Amino acid sequence: MTEFQGTTIQNAIDQGLKALHLEREQVAVDVISEGRKGFLGIGRKPARVEVKPLSNVKSLITQTNTTHEKIAQIQTYLKAIVAAMDFDQQVQLIKNADNLKFEIQTQEQNQSRVIGKHGKNINALQTIIQEYAYYLDFREEPILLDCGGYRKRRQEALIALSTFKAEQVQATHKPTYLDPMPALERKIIYENLAANNQVIVRTQGRGLDRYLVIKPA
Repeated sequence: MTEFQGTTIQNAIDQGLKALHLEREQVAVDVISEGRKGFLGIGRKPARVEVKPLSNVKSLITQTNTTHEKIAQIQTYLKAIVAAMDFDQQVQLIKNADNLKFEIQTQEQNQSRVIGKHGKNINALQTIIQEYAYYLDFREEPILLDCGGYRKRRQEALIALSTFKAEQVQATHKPTYLDPMPALERKIIYENLAANNQVIVRTQGRGLDRYLVIKPA
């Protein structure tokens, strides 16, 4: 509990210092609400502050700086790899809620070379970058590489494919087997068929040869 209340801001700070057994120079203070005196006591609201020990604040700042440094290292490593592909391209960092996305931007005629057949190249590159992130002990967010909107097109294709295959299984009452694909693509199919209680989706195989089986429920 780092939030404290008082009749004034200073009183709220004093309450926090007393509870934490600290001096004023040992804490950082954020004012949440200045409070309100009200009229004849009616509508009165206390002042609210958040009191944080500086050791915690410094630890958080250090952790944040370390995270930024690791992300910069990952981006530099990715740039070094794509630079060896011998054509003009840029690597842009895009922060998403679900992942750390790097967009490889290049001319349209070069995009297929970056992506590869059925995404083979970009998925292999993503595996390398993800392993490098683990090497740096960066596990805050999964890594996602994209080029020319490939991930969105692939997601749409996987949703259409898995929907069709599920309907096929429901009609024939026989399982169907999909080609091996990376975990992020298997996840798309799992999520697409999660609400379909007529089929069951299971992962089989090992390593890069893992594939999905869609079975009758």
